[in-house]
Amino acid sequence: MLRGPKEASDFHPVRAEPIGQVAHRWAAKTGLLHVSDRERVWVAWQSFLGPVAGHTRLEGLRNHVAWFVVDSSALLAELNNFRKAELIAMLQRDVRCYLVSDLRFRLEKNAKSP
Repeated sequence: MLRGPKEASDFHPVRAEPIGQVAHRWAAKTGLLHVSDRERVWVAWQSFLGPVAGHTRLEGLRNHVAWFVVDSSALLAELNNFRKAELIAMLQRDVRCYLVSDLRFRLEKNAKSP
């Protein structure tokens, strides 16, 4: 049996929402909005270091240690000896989905950011 148009009583204004919200919820459920821990750490690193981050590259995250490649021995010394505790605290504050408990740096000339 064919059904006619829905009755006015079938419309539920409480359930109506903008299509953008529906699409966002669907993308989140399907994993399309998933941002990796690596991306979150890298974005926080860039926002904290600013242009200096262009002289570094996030090599990886392993066992709560963020591994970075640095293109300058002077920058390596600064990050490792003078700013390491500050950087760890910043990452722990800003990247809550992945706990960074230590930073390791490796010198490599011409280390370009991803």
